[in-house]
Amino acid sequence: MISAGEGRYTVRLESYNVGKDMLIVITGGEEDHIGSATLIEAKSHLQTMIKKGHQDHVVSEKMANIIYDTIGKDLLVVCGIHIDDASKEEIDILVDNAQACVDRFIEKETDGRRSRF
Repeated sequence: MISAGEGRYTVRLESYNVGKDMLIVITGGEEDHIGSATLIEAKSHLQTMIKKGHQDHVVSEKMANIIYDTIGKDLLVVCGIHIDDASKEEIDILVDNAQACVDRFIEKETDGRRSRF
């Protein structure tokens, strides 16, 4: 597991190889949950399911594209990050921490090589 941030701003990333594909789970804040799921099979083929009233798809779609561009595997990104009554600044912190987790994951997956080409 990879994590970034502290306290209520902690975001975690877990990854699982599923055959040739990958499952990424990004959770954090005050309450882990499933807010969205984004499947990316090819750069131009992205599908997202969003739980009613949630905005987690902003993170799952962005991170799915970043990860796919680097590792080139079909993947599902499940995301659920929550803080009650979060301000814009708090949301920005959580998104930055999700990005930091993804950056560390990519570094680990590519042994420091950012491109799959």
